[in-house]
Amino acid sequence: MIRNSAFFLTLIAALVLTGGLIWFVLDNYRSAAPMAQENLRGLALTMATAMEGVAARDPSLKSLASFQTPEIAYAALLSSQGKILFHTNSDLVGSDVADGRYRPLLTRGGLSEERIGLGTGETVYEFQTPVHFSGQTSILRLALHTWRSESVMRRARQGMTVIFSLLTVGWMMGLIIIWLLRRQVQQQYQVARQQELARLGEVGAVLAHEIRNPLAGIKGYGQLLQERLPEGRERGFAALIVNEARRLEGLAHDILLYTRSESLVAGAGQPAVVASTVLELLSLQAQEQDIRFSSDIPEELMVSCSDTDLQQLLLNLLTNGLQASPVSGIIVVQGRREGKWVELRVKDNGPGIAAEMQNVLFEPFRTSKARGAGLGLAVCKKIVDGCGGSIELRNGTDGGAECIVRLPIVLQNGDSA
Repeated sequence: MIRNSAFFLTLIAALVLTGGLIWFVLDNYRSAAPMAQENLRGLALTMATAMEGVAARDPSLKSLASFQTPEIAYAALLSSQGKILFHTNSDLVGSDVADGRYRPLLTRGGLSEERIGLGTGETVYEFQTPVHFSGQTSILRLALHTWRSESVMRRARQGMTVIFSLLTVGWMMGLIIIWLLRRQVQQQYQVARQQELARLGEVGAVLAHEIRNPLAGIKGYGQLLQERLPEGRERGFAALIVNEARRLEGLAHDILLYTRSESLVAGAGQPAVVASTVLELLSLQAQEQDIRFSSDIPEELMVSCSDTDLQQLLLNLLTNGLQASPVSGIIVVQGRREGKWVELRVKDNGPGIAAEMQNVLFEPFRTSKARGAGLGLAVCKKIVDGCGGSIELRNGTDGGAECIVRLPIVLQNGDSA
């Protein structure tokens, strides 16, 4: 709980910081364009004032020829009739201006500014304003290079790029760290879970081993009583003793099977033959519940799993199917080749898998049944994993539960595919 609270507080702080930085960068970028425009306008006004003063002191305008700065692309002084009185290109002095953009300023005054393209392809800032000298009104036209304003915009864009790049890298590193931390927590949980299961398995193995001998004695005496007692209530009690002893014997067998540390016996098994044997073993129980079996496994299929382990696998799966199936139900067993695998399917028409059991199906001692230790599927998974295969249990598309087991195929010559 404390870890979750700290995580959410850190996440909120990171989001607030990120939002603040993004707002600052965008605001700085938005203000860069007006600031650059103001710089150009201020420079143009300063130059216009200076040039107007020079023109007032020297009506011949010759002094304006020496008025040159790196920022000026060109400068021109236009009469009210559109004649060029002065131009930084002296060849244009005395000619008429080619456009009439200056005329509105003669009537309304003020100034105008716009971006225009020169014949060289350069875009410049053009500034026009009326000036007064020698008792006449003229128009001063200044074209300024925009490299200063572009440098302001460029710095703003660079700053925005740097900030966004740092934020992206920061969030990516944060997500990687979160992923690594979550992975570490999951690994620690898995290790702790495995250690817990190992301890539980050791205890279970010891108990199962220790109770097998007295359990065999209880079952034997119960069978003896069942044979010697006459028909009646007492003989029924003896039968109950035998049945419960057998159930405990099966549980002890499952615990020992699940907790055994030795490797599975290598060998090739024939699913069709093994399935036939298991179905025969369960036929009496199936008849009592009025449940039918349907088996369709090609006899030529062979898998990399011994007959003993394959029998235990199918016995557990079909027993689960019997326990889940309703009266007059049907359990289907199918087998087919899928490339390098043999796919075995066991399907029933019971209620299916409960939602709360979906993620713990193959964990030991997890069961939704009133009776049972929850070791059947755990043993199945251990067998399948030991044979190099996979097992999946899911709800069928038309109801019931469906178990899909994939085992490595063994070819007729004994080699794996």
